[in-house]
Amino acid sequence: MQKSEGFDNIALKIIDYQEKHHMTDAEFALASHFTVEKIHGFKSMTGAAPTQEEETALEIFMRTNSVRA
Repeated sequence: MQKSEGFDNIALKIIDYQEKHHMTDAEFALASHFTVEKIHGFKSMTGAAPTQEEETALEIFMRTNSVRA
């Protein structure tokens, strides 16, 4: 599997969001409605790349959820 620039980009966005909001992978997964396994795969770029729909959903989540509940 060749790692695309978009895959790397979403991984970095997730990592930055988690650091900014002091969230673990489990907290991020629960809040974004993705499995922890998917989040780990996206961040490590070892799993399947997110589909366009998944990437859009993650970006919307990170853009609209600036405060941790």
